[in-house]
Amino acid sequence: MADTARKYDILVWGATSFTGARLVEYLALNAPAKTRIALGGRNKSKLDGVQTSLAAKHPSAAGTLRAMDILVGDSANAARLHEIVAQTKVVASTVGPYTRHGTKIVHACVDEKTDYCDITGELPWVKEMHCELNEKAVRNNVHIASLCGFDCIPADLGCLMLAQYAREEFKEPLLHVKGSIVGIRGGVSGGTLQTLANQLHVEKKSIFKSLFSGQAPSEQTAVKKFEKRGLIHYDETLGRWQTFWIMSLVNSQTVNWAGEVLGYGPGFQYAESMSARNLFHAVAIALGLFYGVILIFFSLTRSFLYAIKVIPRPGDGPSESFTESGFFSLHLEAFTANHVFYGKVAGSSDPGYGETIKYLGESALCLAFDRDKKFRPGVYPPSVIMGDALLGRLRGKGCQFEVARKQIAAALKGSAKKKL
Repeated sequence: MADTARKYDILVWGATSFTGARLVEYLALNAPAKTRIALGGRNKSKLDGVQTSLAAKHPSAAGTLRAMDILVGDSANAARLHEIVAQTKVVASTVGPYTRHGTKIVHACVDEKTDYCDITGELPWVKEMHCELNEKAVRNNVHIASLCGFDCIPADLGCLMLAQYAREEFKEPLLHVKGSIVGIRGGVSGGTLQTLANQLHVEKKSIFKSLFSGQAPSEQTAVKKFEKRGLIHYDETLGRWQTFWIMSLVNSQTVNWAGEVLGYGPGFQYAESMSARNLFHAVAIALGLFYGVILIFFSLTRSFLYAIKVIPRPGDGPSESFTESGFFSLHLEAFTANHVFYGKVAGSSDPGYGETIKYLGESALCLAFDRDKKFRPGVYPPSVIMGDALLGRLRGKGCQFEVARKQIAAALKGSAKKKL
């Protein structure tokens, strides 16, 4: 669509949420001059409050923030959603759980030929949208890019980077990638926990099967030359004990989906785990995740945790100082038929908020301003839709996406020897 065809370049849908307000802030400070941004949600007074508070916080961007129009609508009102999304080139949505609140706006975007991105990790919902809307999205040349947050940008774009490297340097397809979170510090918001609780009910069978099977969920399909690894195992390359990483449930399936669509290699598989200090730490992490899942799963225990302030309520989240002190590092070990090489994806702020906001903001800007014939229409992960354009944007914002033939030592800082 032409730039002049729509009133706005980007609509932030759910601008009053914890993540939505931070996305508005990011765009106000990082979007190109004269980017036309609108704030959307169901409560005008709260939207006004976000605009006012951010303008007071950032006097230099106050003019930009006050120029943002406010569009009021409800996720359940399909007719109003059509009216809203028809005015913008791109919708960036932070309204979750998406299974409950995301379906109608995605339908409206496909109907109105408006591009869309979000930060959901609710993969069954994304696959449902793909089955329902992909053909129509392709016909309408619409790009619906879900999974644009910490789940699943690092793994998704990281494996895209590795597949490209394998083709360019070795002239070979990529067969298998092992991902490991070797360092992380981050918080959680009440909205994220609410979405997680909703998703636990949707995917409870696969989650509990993974926890009790003793086998990493992404490795239940054997790949030539690679043995199945247990839920807790020792990795000789890293020199660390590995344990269950809850986001592997989404990341592995998403990367495998992208790998199939983009043709990384025959039988390509991505497996992901988390590094621990020693065996006891690995077991403690797995048990902690198991009991955490149990407590969040039931509404009674969840309400109790809210009451005693162990977990944040929806609308609350980590402080700005905590977000700035966060980080993550994802080590990637990649295999072709004849070569082994390595990658690193890292961020210098809270992965769930600092990095996620950057990922979503740049995804929205990428759809609004970088879209060309290389962009693939449909309902897909971000690597499939935006590929190199988004990878380049994120590198330009300081996100580390690095590949090398030898192991990247910085990824293994603080690696422990094998010990019990």
